[in-house]
Amino acid sequence: MTKVAVGIIGFGEWVKSAYLPALEGTEGAVVVAVAARSEAGRAAAGERLGERVALYADYRDLLADPAVGAVMIAVPNRVHSEVLIAAARAGKALFFEPPLGLGDEEAQAALAALEACDGPVQADFELRYTPVLRRVVAMVQDGSIGAPLMARVRLWCNWGHGGGEWKEEVQGQGFFPWLGYWYLDVLDAVFGAAPLSACVVGGRAMNGDLTDHGWAALTYPDGRLGQLEFSLIAAETQHVGVLVAGTGGEVEADLWSGDLRRRVPGGDWELASVPCAQPICGFSGMRESVGRFVAAAGAGLPVPANMAVIRRVHAAAWGCARSDATGENVTID
Repeated sequence: MTKVAVGIIGFGEWVKSAYLPALEGTEGAVVVAVAARSEAGRAAAGERLGERVALYADYRDLLADPAVGAVMIAVPNRVHSEVLIAAARAGKALFFEPPLGLGDEEAQAALAALEACDGPVQADFELRYTPVLRRVVAMVQDGSIGAPLMARVRLWCNWGHGGGEWKEEVQGQGFFPWLGYWYLDVLDAVFGAAPLSACVVGGRAMNGDLTDHGWAALTYPDGRLGQLEFSLIAAETQHVGVLVAGTGGEVEADLWSGDLRRRVPGGDWELASVPCAQPICGFSGMRESVGRFVAAAGAGLPVPANMAVIRRVHAAAWGCARSDATGENVTID
């Protein structure tokens, strides 16, 4: 595989706790440049990565650097669309964090730019890359639980218990564009289709105008049903799981631990463990997500979280956001 020269735009905590450890454990990847607006961020990057790394105050200078072949983007949500559009026009392989923008107009502009990008584009839907979810999807596809009828994704955590440290930042964004992408992507991985409609029932308890607990019910083609159950104000630290029920059984998985169980009618639970590579970098699936991006950029392997997936999950997130705002069942175009 060709060595992939990576440039990173942004140097916050997520880059330091997730991107860099994952890249350091990925054969064939080398960080050659970092762009950070603050002098402190550039100093931290230089201290962490050494003199071999070019440091830029303006991300556009990094995008123009011919030594950079692949770009990973982790910047504040308010500049996502701007940076994505510029990065897409630079003709390099791209890895980015949702959302695509703070409003639909911004997001559509970013989508159009990404569609025209020459290199591979990968959204960091890291849960899609967890080995245990890949096993669940394989069971759905090979008929191990019959035809899939319904799936539920569960996010249960205490990130916003008592009000999250990000409370003020996300007031104008809403739960689904801000955090829902990753969990709606789990439903997309199971069904491989865009939802037809969304209906959200949620509450606002500890985080201002942000819906911090509730349910999103989605309909999919062929009568299939999806649900995202979430609470940011639970007592436990976190649980991320998926349950899929089909005509011939059901499968349930913990996407953090990798524990999995399956049963068919009249049978006992069959147990298995399919954990992520250890130690986990930032969040479950990050090592696998970053590794697949490097393989796509260096060896031309296909990207699972590709543009078709990005469009479907974006449509699901914004459909849920409209339902959350209006209290109505929303048709998703």
